[in-house]
Amino acid sequence: MRNRCTVSSSTASGGGVLALSGAAVSGRNNIVWDNTAFTNPNVSGTINFTYSDVQGGLAGTGNINSNPLFVQNPPNGWFFLSQTAAGQSQNSPCVNASDPTTPMITGSTRTDLIQDAGIVDMGFHWWLAADQIERLNLNLGDDPEVLPLEGTMAPQSMELRIENHPNPFNPSTTITLWLDQTAPTNLAVYDASGRMVERLHQGNLDAGAHDFLFSGAALPTGVYLYRADCGGRIATGKALLVK
Repeated sequence: MRNRCTVSSSTASGGGVLALSGAAVSGRNNIVWDNTAFTNPNVSGTINFTYSDVQGGLAGTGNINSNPLFVQNPPNGWFFLSQTAAGQSQNSPCVNASDPTTPMITGSTRTDLIQDAGIVDMGFHWWLAADQIERLNLNLGDDPEVLPLEGTMAPQSMELRIENHPNPFNPSTTITLWLDQTAPTNLAVYDASGRMVERLHQGNLDAGAHDFLFSGAALPTGVYLYRADCGGRIATGKALLVK
């Protein structure tokens, strides 16, 4: 887990990051802040983070416990880090605070979306996930649970359409699929690494419009790819979850 943010999430335990019994979560350059839970609102279990901003504190090299000074940028509602170079009054303590050995990330934590430079900032870099999505190979091959990270997006048929609304969304969005003919349909949602996070439909669908609700309540902020295989014809789209 690297350069991710968990903010304003709510759950029973470990609202930010939860490691189940016998498991451990490792990572660096993350921000875990302002989450809620009945117990351990931000982290619960064995969490091995370094160079991360964790509310309440977490032992580890380079970790801090300081308000990250998020800035919400309308109209998208995306969260960035306060930076004087982008016009804010002060710098977030997460700026230039990641592991110094981390390679530069394509993306930005600034409200003006200027590329990050110097030491990598903690937290999510906007456009990073979108860049990864563009490289997803939509041919599932032998493993329908994982999308490989090579190749290009398959063309979307003119007779087949798919989109979601609202986009960006929090916590849920409706994915609408239009079919021009009855077809066996497999509709699933994947994260930026190509891992399937939810299968929304598997079976025949009649011609017409079909709505499917996708909830990101238990998922982190990021770009999610949805893919419909309709009898061999492919339709895809991207949904941005912002918490």
